[in-house]
Amino acid sequence: GVSVDDNLLAKAEFESNNAIALISFGESAAESTLLERCVLSIRRRGQFDGHVVVITDAPEERYDGVFDENVIVLKANEDDILYDYFQAPSMKYKRFKTLLIKYINSVPELDSIDWLYYMDIDMMLGAPFMDMILELRTKYDIDSAHDADSALYFFKDLHAEEFALNGGFMIINRHTSGLCLDVWREEIERHQRASFDQTSINAVIANKESNHCSLEAMEVENYVTFPKDDKALTKARLWHHHSPLIHIFNTWFASKESPEVMEEYVADVLRLSEEEKEEHKFGKSVITPSHEKWTGSNEVNDK
Repeated sequence: GVSVDDNLLAKAEFESNNAIALISFGESAAESTLLERCVLSIRRRGQFDGHVVVITDAPEERYDGVFDENVIVLKANEDDILYDYFQAPSMKYKRFKTLLIKYINSVPELDSIDWLYYMDIDMMLGAPFMDMILELRTKYDIDSAHDADSALYFFKDLHAEEFALNGGFMIINRHTSGLCLDVWREEIERHQRASFDQTSINAVIANKESNHCSLEAMEVENYVTFPKDDKALTKARLWHHHSPLIHIFNTWFASKESPEVMEEYVADVLRLSEEEKEEHKFGKSVITPSHEKWTGSNEVNDK
């Protein structure tokens, strides 16, 4: 069989050239513990100890001393924040997804990184990250499929029929995906009135003959779950069985989940100690009263 040493070697190799990228913008994100929750899930359930790059507009002291040394927090350049450009406030932040290569290029420590995985901070990892990624890269022939053209990989969007792909998770090749990110950024800027980044994703797909960028769809099944109600949460918690990616915040069903059940569920995903549970640090930022969702009064929902 495969020895422990072989596994550790494979893990070390994977972590030397793969990194996760997160963006955290806006006051309500900084006031919440979503980012901490996400990073903790990456380290514990995701068993990924490599580099995590965070781009944020939060004051430096907000994340000072919060993370381990492999989490690199980068302050967003003011010039990159198009303050009054978009009708939907969140789009000025979502545009940063298209600037990820630019930001990692500014950090010499990340020179060995070939693959970058973007995930929304309202997601958590529920299973080993490397296993999922190697499986996806094999299944969709991601390493070899696009020698000439530029490509990005997304999961299909299950929530809205008019949208093909969901922008919450994305596979980026540092050397070849840059063209696609540029094309997508142009479409985001062109769709000034759009509320979702899926609108610009659709436009990129529609023009793929002329823009030489291929946005590829991956099946959600077995990889992403959207915990919807107390029963599903309790079952997952009792069986300690979680999908590789868990997307909590943007479920339209948030009102069906009681905060207590959600907090217990998150505690299981994060493998919190009794001491950590007593701090109630990670459960509270999860539930947003459903009325806030529609008034737009809580910016975290825009993420």
